[in-house]
Amino acid sequence: MEYETCYVFEPEQQRPAKRRKIDFQGLQASWPIRQVAYEKAWTAQLRGIDKKLAAINAKPIAEISAFLDDVLHSAQQGRVPTAIISTGPDAASQSSIFNALSSLEGSKSKRTLVQLSASTGTNLKALLKSIIQKATTRAEDHDEDDEGHMTTKGGSTLLNYDLEILADYVHDHGLRQVVLAFQDTEAFDSTLLSELIEVLSFWHDRIPFVFLFRIATSLESLQSRLSKDAVKCMQGRLFDVATSAEAVEHILEAITDSETLLWIGPGLLSTIVERQNDYIHNTDTLVDALQYALMSNYYANALSIFLDPYVQYKDVPSDHFEAVRHLDSFRTFCEQLLEKKQALRLKDLLEEDEILFGTVRSMVEQGRKALADLVVAVDVVRELQKHLPQQQRAPKSKLYIQALSHKLQDSSQVRSMLLSVRKAPSSTVMHIMDAILALKIPGDIHDRCAEVQKSLTELLGSSDTKQPLRSEDDVKNSTLRTTVVAQKVELSRQKSSLSKQDEAYTAILRRFTDLLEAYFRDTLIAPTDLVFHEIFLYDLKSPHREAFTPRPRHAVERALAAPHDYLDCDCCKPEVGEGDESTLAACQPATAVLYQLYLESGSLINASDLWQAFRAVLGEEQDEGQKQALFQRSLAELDYLGMVKSTRKRVDHVAKVAWKGL
Repeated sequence: MEYETCYVFEPEQQRPAKRRKIDFQGLQASWPIRQVAYEKAWTAQLRGIDKKLAAINAKPIAEISAFLDDVLHSAQQGRVPTAIISTGPDAASQSSIFNALSSLEGSKSKRTLVQLSASTGTNLKALLKSIIQKATTRAEDHDEDDEGHMTTKGGSTLLNYDLEILADYVHDHGLRQVVLAFQDTEAFDSTLLSELIEVLSFWHDRIPFVFLFRIATSLESLQSRLSKDAVKCMQGRLFDVATSAEAVEHILEAITDSETLLWIGPGLLSTIVERQNDYIHNTDTLVDALQYALMSNYYANALSIFLDPYVQYKDVPSDHFEAVRHLDSFRTFCEQLLEKKQALRLKDLLEEDEILFGTVRSMVEQGRKALADLVVAVDVVRELQKHLPQQQRAPKSKLYIQALSHKLQDSSQVRSMLLSVRKAPSSTVMHIMDAILALKIPGDIHDRCAEVQKSLTELLGSSDTKQPLRSEDDVKNSTLRTTVVAQKVELSRQKSSLSKQDEAYTAILRRFTDLLEAYFRDTLIAPTDLVFHEIFLYDLKSPHREAFTPRPRHAVERALAAPHDYLDCDCCKPEVGEGDESTLAACQPATAVLYQLYLESGSLINASDLWQAFRAVLGEEQDEGQKQALFQRSLAELDYLGMVKSTRKRVDHVAKVAWKGL
């Protein structure tokens, strides 16, 4: 081994150890079935999410593709064709835009796409070199300041940032378009970007460049950052794409489909949406959060086996039915059966597992249908807000969370909206009815709304005037009356005389608002009142919070300050009256001992004093060399964690950087 660079390791042939078969017991006996059910449920859920996300920017991507094709087949005007893609302030969430555009390049169109970011290069040479390497599919890795040489087909030697190389490549391969996509335009240095645009425009007659700029601010801001000569070199078109908020709404529509097996509760969903809006994550993060919610329920909740539409009674272990009988919603359901004097049915549910299985399946299906109807009611509210002039249209995610929290049924928002409907003219009400009927509301509400619309259509057909009809509740059909009583002026509102058609319209409009009010009262229910909502509604925040908003510093500080919580040994256990802090002992990890001594020190720590205290805690059981090794390693680990650092003020001291809890 002193002179050989390598050797062949041939281990002895041994039989691999037999894998022990895991025997699931208790509530974990259904784990294999729940695992398969989770995979099927998430596959269907992800398919719906991908379908929605694919449709978000389909139109702007098609427009950009058409723009590139038009440039490809049109004559060059001297300026570089430029597509400016406005993504808004959440440009970080639009990384999929250029990924979709990368599919536009191919052999048929003779187009190549080069993506550039602010980290591509810090000077003009580096940017040109990177463009040439990516466009010519060269993988050479050069330093930024390296002025190496490349040889063209004619034998002449050129610098590797000379655009003559790219021009020869375009001519040899018959490329008709070289698209330069600037991913983070605002991050580029304005002077460097202007110089790059001017240089590339000089070669536009030999290299068919097209620019794609993704901006997060505005077109005016981009124009102000570039030089006048650079602006004159471009001829652009602006494209708007969907924002992150729109993506969240589309994903929410996918997870609230009528075929959804597991519904996300209001508490967890509000946490996910707020985190998405506050930190402007991309849509992949939101999808990961939803997937983790499904995993947490299917993996940890044994009763999620009842969400599998193909599960049979024989597949469910008996102890799962005992767990069902301990649910709070089931106990409330039993009390309701006793109040209805259905004691025999209650007895069967408590004693017969097969009858309970059928009841759980039917109740879970009814609960899921009730939540699907609730989503349709939210859509009705949004349509009313859309067509009423003085109503602000709220995001569907906000309304959905309010509805699941049972804050939308009797809210002032719904009451004011119904009052606005009563004051609306016939033209507005007709548009509202058309929008509601287009939603295909389940139940008889659709037919009853169609009857009201038919009555209104007949009334409008018999009307002699072309003006829209107005109701009695409209302020335009009332006048102010002034009276003087005891030298005081009093104002009173007096109804104007209504025509017979307006009176008929008022009656029809009140039928419509009463219908909507009853529909909201029956549909916007509290999900926690549904039987077995613990099975099909998941609303636990703690697993999501620990996974997506972890506190690693808190965990490290707790492990070092109280190692007993993790080691569970008697030697490190705190004494009575000591609280949560562990007692210093030689059996504790050396880093934990040094950290607890570190907590008792000031902002500057004498290394010699710290060593003496550390040696005193370890005692005489270990030799001096081993103690010094443990001390040096522990101090290096604290330095790695960012708790101490060396200081120039005193060579024999270390500076305390972090304090516990701060």
